[in-house]
Amino acid sequence: MQKNCTNCGSEFEITKQDEEFFQKLASSSDELKSIPYPSLCPDCRQQRRLARRNERTYYQRKCDLCSKHLISMYPSDSVFPVYCSDCWWSDKWDPVDHAIDFDLSRSFLEQFEELQNSVPRISLFGKNNQNSEYIGHSENSKNCYLCVDVVAEDTYYSKWIINCQDCCDCYQLENSNLCYESQYSVGMHNNVYAFLADQSNNLLFCYDCEACTDCLLCSHLRHKRFCINNEQLTEEEYKKRISKFDLGSYTTFQDLLRQYHQIWKDSFHRQNLYINVTNCTGDYQYNNENVRSSFGVIESKDCAYCYDAGHMQDCQDAYEPAFDCELQYDCHGCNRGKRILGCSVSYDINSCAYCDMCHNSTHLFGCIGLKQKDYSILNKEYSKEEYFELIPKIIEKMKQDNEHGGFFPVSISPFCYNETVAQEYYPLLKEEVVSKGFNWKDEKDEAPNVKKIIPANQLPDHIKDIPDDILNWAIRCEATDRPFLIVKQELLFYRNMNLPIPHLHPDERHKRRMAFTNPRKLWKRDCSKCGKNIETTFAPERPETVYCEECYLKEVY
Repeated sequence: MQKNCTNCGSEFEITKQDEEFFQKLASSSDELKSIPYPSLCPDCRQQRRLARRNERTYYQRKCDLCSKHLISMYPSDSVFPVYCSDCWWSDKWDPVDHAIDFDLSRSFLEQFEELQNSVPRISLFGKNNQNSEYIGHSENSKNCYLCVDVVAEDTYYSKWIINCQDCCDCYQLENSNLCYESQYSVGMHNNVYAFLADQSNNLLFCYDCEACTDCLLCSHLRHKRFCINNEQLTEEEYKKRISKFDLGSYTTFQDLLRQYHQIWKDSFHRQNLYINVTNCTGDYQYNNENVRSSFGVIESKDCAYCYDAGHMQDCQDAYEPAFDCELQYDCHGCNRGKRILGCSVSYDINSCAYCDMCHNSTHLFGCIGLKQKDYSILNKEYSKEEYFELIPKIIEKMKQDNEHGGFFPVSISPFCYNETVAQEYYPLLKEEVVSKGFNWKDEKDEAPNVKKIIPANQLPDHIKDIPDDILNWAIRCEATDRPFLIVKQELLFYRNMNLPIPHLHPDERHKRRMAFTNPRKLWKRDCSKCGKNIETTFAPERPETVYCEECYLKEVY
């Protein structure tokens, strides 16, 4: 079935697999009955979810319950209360106190927004974290700082880091430790700037080197050791030559980084990164079966239109869920969520629709902040019989108002559009945002409370010459002029790894890291070697050399 997106006008398809998925949803729970096929294309649906996710815009403010100073996703002038993590998870308040009686004469979204403006929100999303006050969308982490989507220890400025330890400025790692500026890898140890380096150790500035050890400035190696620029050396030769490179020097480090970037430009690239997948489309997929049009997905089966996700079955239009997820549709950040529709950052929920920040609960509809509750609508508790009697009436009202069947509209996001991940993937100008009825916030860095601000180019060149007093300074980013801080555990990491102090603001480092991730869109182009038509995330006008899977495997094995 072909449809045109009601937002951008582009044509998209409702496939037979999509239709079968909606049939499964309808039979799974009362909350998921009568869901219409989407009216928005996959990109516009994803944009809507991302507009409810703030990962990198933080504010200093006070907890509205205990008055503790904290860092929060929400500014001090937010219309709703904001609590620190300890207060939000405590029994000092009850979200049921904010309950609303559903009014069938008013729209559901109008009433949900009213509830949203009343219920206290947690300053940063997190669960069961220790000494990690400044991380978001993370759980079971310890001693982490300014991270997103981590289950890790002693990790800083990183995103999507699972079961890792001692990592900094990394993205999409699993079961790894002692890594810096590394991406898309599993089972790494002691690597610096390693990209696609599964089961590799002691790599420096390497691209697509699998099961390798002790390599520098290499690409496309397999099961190699003691290589520099893809040249095989003896152990003695390798150690002698590598001893000349002192990574603790910023000058030396930047020279190696320039060579690494040149390797990336000159290398051939795989049309898609598929590792142990069957019948899948998209990119960056590991151990999947029947996962369509999805990007950054691992250990999943029978899913579609999913992004940065893992451990799912029968899910569609899901962003950032993980760990035993099933029958999710159009949801954001719902770990261990099953049979859910249009939910956001709700963990361990079952048979729920249109819920936000709810945990360990079942049979909720339009609720916010509930924990260990059942049979509730707009935070009001009902008997089981009353609940199931009212749900069909609410769904019918939502269908009449054209509100049923998808994620929350951007217009009622608790964040401004340019505070969210949507601005990263779907950037809009202020005028465009305002014209669409979304919110915008003019950016302004808060002045750091420090002894002095030092330009990055005035830092000592070598990490051994960096004084402890740097913890009392701010550094002015050499690319953006934005000041940033170095924290104690981060300084210890650089010293232990013999790495120079970064000269770029964490947001700029993140931006440059993400520039190595292709757009989440597939184009048709020809294989640069055999000429066969392929589908890839490398747009046809891009200059990179891109090989089809067959040609790629012939080159690396």
